[in-house]
Amino acid sequence: MKIRIISEIQEFFEHKDQWDAIFNNHDYSFFQSFEFNYYSWIYELSKNNLNRLCIISIKNNGLVSAIFPFYIDSKRRLRFINDKHADFCDVLLDEKIDFETILSEIRDNFNFNSVHLINCTKDSFLFKLFKSNKLKYSLLIPNAKYSDIAIFEGSFPNNVIRYKSKQKTEFRRVKKKNVGKDHYILQKDDNSDFPINEIYKLRERIIKLRLRKDNFLDEGRLLLLRELYNSNRIFISLVKTKGNTHAISFISRNKNDYLFWIDMYDNSKMINIYNYILFIEKISLSNSVNINFGRGVYDYKIENFKPDIKQLFAVYIYKNKFKLSLFTFVERIINFLKSIYKKFKK
Repeated sequence: MKIRIISEIQEFFEHKDQWDAIFNNHDYSFFQSFEFNYYSWIYELSKNNLNRLCIISIKNNGLVSAIFPFYIDSKRRLRFINDKHADFCDVLLDEKIDFETILSEIRDNFNFNSVHLINCTKDSFLFKLFKSNKLKYSLLIPNAKYSDIAIFEGSFPNNVIRYKSKQKTEFRRVKKKNVGKDHYILQKDDNSDFPINEIYKLRERIIKLRLRKDNFLDEGRLLLLRELYNSNRIFISLVKTKGNTHAISFISRNKNDYLFWIDMYDNSKMINIYNYILFIEKISLSNSVNINFGRGVYDYKIENFKPDIKQLFAVYIYKNKFKLSLFTFVERIINFLKSIYKKFKK
């Protein structure tokens, strides 16, 4: 086993073919793709000079058998690349790896204070790796939730067994409210250009309406989205009338699994739900599909689509017991304050 640490962007780029080879061996999300990680670094994370690239590549018999898409942030925390905006994080593995050996190799080459690896499902390689080889001064805890629903082939919403007549009536009501709005699915394979003008106009409008903050979809994020679209890692579900674009969703696909990643929409009534409904209608008509609503449990998605809510986990590792205890104490305080805020918000 040969361990190599990739810390330069040129070497990162030269790793593409080997990255693609291991990525294609398993059903990873697009967040583990070369394009997501490379362009996240190029357009976003590299802009902070205190961030350091720290990708671990492991070779066996001349072939890459594992990739750990890490970086060290400005606070000297070892993290997944662009974990803040990756709904699902994981390592890429073709063989069982001793995680302690990986950390030891990184410590020999870089100075970092802690390990923060978030947004891992129970099926992720990292979760299984950590469960089978728990490290000293480490913690595995829930950190977020996501939701998804299996939908049978057929006419939506009649192809979802759990939906009662009241739910189906609500979907019809949403469609009726938005009669006259056209729906499109855009993807590079169909020779559809990335709709940058529509995105700019809708972004400007929703920021003016104070539906999003001023930094929503900044230039770095738009460049990342464009690269992902042009490399067929994501496509777009879009609702518009003759004069305006009202809703855009950036979606990924892995076989018959679809993930809603980023949504942008104006103040038209129920417009984001309308976009979801028309998209699901089209893609489930001739295939059974799984719809993933991504990280975060949003009331309007849960109430309308009744998906299953599932847990994501995070791994934290510190240098000693005191620092781990301090982190645990702070986390409890933050979670307590969040619960108080939610009660007052209601």
